Amino acid sequence: MKKSIIFLLFASLCIFNVDAQKKIPHTYRPMGVQPSHRTEIILPQVNGYNVYKGDFHIHTSYSDGRVNPKGRVTEAWLDGLDVIAITDHYEGTSGLKGALKVAAPQSADGKAMGYKSAKELGVAPADFNAIHKEAEWQLKRSGYPLLVIKGCEMAREPKEYGHFNCLFLKDINSVYDPDIAEAFKKVKKQGGIVIHNHPSYRRGTTDKSESHKKLYDAGLIDGVEVANGVNFYPHMIRRCVEEKLTMFGNTDEHGLTSARFGSLNCFRTMTLIFAKNLTEKAIKDAILKHRTLAYVCGYVAGEEKLLCDFLNASVECRKVKEDAKKGNRTFMLTNMSSITYRLRRGKTVYELEPFKSVMVTLGKDKKTGEYIPPRFRVDNMWHMDFKNPTFELELDK
Repeated sequence: MKKSIIFLLFASLCIFNVDAQKKIPHTYRPMGVQPSHRTEIILPQVNGYNVYKGDFHIHTSYSDGRVNPKGRVTEAWLDGLDVIAITDHYEGTSGLKGALKVAAPQSADGKAMGYKSAKELGVAPADFNAIHKEAEWQLKRSGYPLLVIKGCEMAREPKEYGHFNCLFLKDINSVYDPDIAEAFKKVKKQGGIVIHNHPSYRRGTTDKSESHKKLYDAGLIDGVEVANGVNFYPHMIRRCVEEKLTMFGNTDEHGLTSARFGSLNCFRTMTLIFAKNLTEKAIKDAILKHRTLAYVCGYVAGEEKLLCDFLNASVECRKVKEDAKKGNRTFMLTNMSSITYRLRRGKTVYELEPFKSVMVTLGKDKKTGEYIPPRFRVDNMWHMDFKNPTFELELDK
């Protein structure tokens, strides 16, 4: 009898231990499965065009960047962009050289073709089309509705020429030429465009050099970066307006956008493109017709008329009260976009945050006796050099 009781107790303990072990998982994820979230940047339609967010100057680990093409695609999507161009340095393959050193035991000599060898042979130093294909592979795998433009960055003597991005290429490798003007002509033959990057790079000025003048006068330059990274080039707006060039805002990112822009309380630097749809043809058409603005660190820069249209499409202005005795009118301004606007009247600044409203009361002009219209200087917009534009908001749109 005692043996039976002992046996039953032992069996019960074994069953209890087995049950207890079953309740303890080998792997436990405290937070569960969390999908990656995209930062949505909501912008209005303007004059019948959608406003797409783009970055046309990005580097990968195949030149001197620290993120591979697949990572750049994912990063851009999570940052809220719609279109990017991967523009690795045509003359710089330090990342490729580093990769081949790692792979040296598995390669013939562990050496990469450098720019000097490429110049002597008259060929591209690497297969730049393969970089684009890697990005396309990630697009197909992820399903992101992101457009990736095929391009590269070219450089010559920094104090005389500087850097230029070549976009909308069909075959990146074949545009190489030791003479940069001839290279740009090859870009044009492929239907591509050329952007003058960070115009003061290593020159300390945004004035044109003699070499720049020849390139511009020959019609080989289509646009200029008025913003690069966290830098703004005020004089470039005037050049773009007067010479009918397209304005760009690009990150020129080599590292992680989250590391550079994450603590700045703003979106990454980008180009706002006013296009009918998200296709290469429509984006290129918008660029060639100068329908772009540059966003940098919470500021928007560009041609005055387009800035005005963009602001009025973003902000609803409604008259909510009129007091005849006091001689004033009260307006409610509602920001329907993801960009904060700083609207100034004299010393008063109205911080109009995304998807919020402010009430503004305006009286009558002492000279004319007429009601003062809802007219403001926009402190975080730039047009023509370093000037803030003044716009009148459309009433009750």
